[in-house]
Amino acid sequence: MKNFGKEIKDDFVMEHGYICVNHSSFGYVPKCVLNQRIENYKRFLENPDNFVRFLIPKESPNVRKAAADFLNADFNQCFFTNNSAESMNSIIRNLGLSDKDTILYLNIAYPMVQNVIKFMNTNYKVNTCRIELKEEDINKETILQLLDENMKSGKITVAVLDNISSLPAFKMPTKEFVQLCKKYGIISIIDAAHGAGISEINLKELDPDFFFTNFNKWAFCPSGVNLLYMNQKYLNQIHNNTISVFYESGIEKEFEYYGTRDASLLLSVIDGINYINQLDQRKIIEYCENLAWEGSNLIAKIWETELLVKEQSMHSAMVNVLVPHKDHSYVVECQKTCIDKYNVLVVVFQFNGRSWARFSASIYNSLDDFEYAGKQFLKVLKKEE
Repeated sequence: MKNFGKEIKDDFVMEHGYICVNHSSFGYVPKCVLNQRIENYKRFLENPDNFVRFLIPKESPNVRKAAADFLNADFNQCFFTNNSAESMNSIIRNLGLSDKDTILYLNIAYPMVQNVIKFMNTNYKVNTCRIELKEEDINKETILQLLDENMKSGKITVAVLDNISSLPAFKMPTKEFVQLCKKYGIISIIDAAHGAGISEINLKELDPDFFFTNFNKWAFCPSGVNLLYMNQKYLNQIHNNTISVFYESGIEKEFEYYGTRDASLLLSVIDGINYINQLDQRKIIEYCENLAWEGSNLIAKIWETELLVKEQSMHSAMVNVLVPHKDHSYVVECQKTCIDKYNVLVVVFQFNGRSWARFSASIYNSLDDFEYAGKQFLKVLKKEE
């Protein structure tokens, strides 16, 4: 078996010469998964009538079961959507919320999540409560304290929290969050876009009301596969956000088919899970988390700056490093220049008035990738050739 790092990089479909330190945005697909994906797609194109009408209804429960087993959930509570946005909309727009309800969320929630909440406020007059985290608040105790303070007001109906946040990126106290929601009778929604494949998930133990996770980011599937989990009590309440021919025909049918699309994509879930199981998920997580930490500390040293969160246990396979420049608009310009000139993308964002970079590590990365990214981006910042 190949070792992680440069040795396994050839397993992946990736542009030759591209240095990826941003696996977390879209994920990358192993060649073995792509080859099976192409074969499945070919079967779909050759006879879409048979594939859509008969093969997918037969195979869909098997795929759902494989994904459910991977996340330790009951498969009758798991359904597939195209992406996190579709899952979030399917949840929040079917809860019957009105101006008597309030949704609680953090200022670092993914923009899609915040926009869905904004939509509910604009169109259904649902109230919102946004917790404003600052740099000094990024620790487990403070986050839980802020959540508790807002939840005990008795006004919160729904609360949303990341499993691993995106920008900035760090692990959230999801277990304690769900417990708080149960304590105060609040509906819990966990955005685990960064979840499947990069964290050990046990949904039977966690027991949230809703949970959704991408399989393309860290579970090595092509883009367009998201799993939506819901508590048993909501199975007769939630509908796919895209109302189609199977509306009110049962939740399984509604999420299995909701319009013409590439029906073969779903089958890649099993191939991605098989790839992870061959390599051992725990070894993958350990390698990626340790490399992200070591690589980001190396970049912080090269840049003579610091990490946003100093506690290693709060990091997954993504770490945030302070960018050594105060003009964020210029930093954003440098992002494009760096990929054009040196074929490496450094994800940058602004938080608490300062510019940060997020670096992520996958099994095909090595410490050299981080060193290269850090040095080339610094050259661009300093306008050096």
